[in-house]
Amino acid sequence: MTTNNEIKDQTLVIQLKDGSQLAFKQLFDRYTPRIYRFAISYLKSDVDAEELVQDVFLKLWEKKETLDEFQNIRAYIFKIAINSIYNLSKRKNYKQVYNEFVKNNFTQGNEFTWNEVVYNELVDSLNLHIDKMPAQRRDIFLMSRKDGLSNQEIAKNLSISLRTVENQIYRAVSYLRKQLKPNSVFLLLLFFLNS
Repeated sequence: MTTNNEIKDQTLVIQLKDGSQLAFKQLFDRYTPRIYRFAISYLKSDVDAEELVQDVFLKLWEKKETLDEFQNIRAYIFKIAINSIYNLSKRKNYKQVYNEFVKNNFTQGNEFTWNEVVYNELVDSLNLHIDKMPAQRRDIFLMSRKDGLSNQEIAKNLSISLRTVENQIYRAVSYLRKQLKPNSVFLLLLFFLNS
């Protein structure tokens, strides 16, 4: 038995799939407070929680054509939020590891700004090489590392075999290892970083 909210959500999803901005706004208004409270409980930062809410609904809008009106949209939105929290936490952790390494391994005279420049150069280099990958490989790699999707989810979303997804991720990582400076410890960490 379905409740009125589920029926309304289902109707909104159908409208959203057709590009309805009003349906999107209604879902945004309905779920933003819940997503924000959920995000703040993990991130402990108003700014990060607000950014995460925006990111969640941007992804919802971008994927609107692939929505299933029989899918629980609330669960889908929270899944996007969980993946976004995971990716944001991972990105912050990698940046913190990098800054700690620089702090502990370089002279005290180095400025934090210099560390930021080096870090940003590493990220730019990684993104440049990702952009050079064949389109399907790049998309699969980014869906895995940036969107936090499982191999099974990627295969389903792209209507390809699980083996193809696994092969493309393996090839992407192998390619990046060859292209990036082998003496940089952090480039391996950056494989999992959002830009």
